[in-house]
Amino acid sequence: MKMQKEMEHSINLEIKINELELELIRTKVEKVVIEAYEKGIEDCRECMKFELSLPLNLKKEHIAQIFQCELPTVEKIIRMDGFPKCHAVSARYPRDKVLEWKNKNTLYMNKRLGIYVTE
Repeated sequence: MKMQKEMEHSINLEIKINELELELIRTKVEKVVIEAYEKGIEDCRECMKFELSLPLNLKKEHIAQIFQCELPTVEKIIRMDGFPKCHAVSARYPRDKVLEWKNKNTLYMNKRLGIYVTE
């Protein structure tokens, strides 16, 4: 009888230890997920800070900054199919539409122009 109680006590201790280990792992994973989420938010804010610092109507120099390229490449980019242009003012490009176009056409640009813009 005493031996059976000791075995049950030992099994209960093992179960408690396993539960504590699982809780510790869960806590560590939760911490990593929260840190990754916060880093993602911070990275997004940095990206948005640059984008929102741009004027609503971009010049070619702004396009060069966005695509991190030289003005001759900007000339090729603005002539690509569907590149957004400002109809009210010549040689200006609507910021939000340009950024949206960039996100949708990065792979196409890389193939067509041989430049490698990151997504």
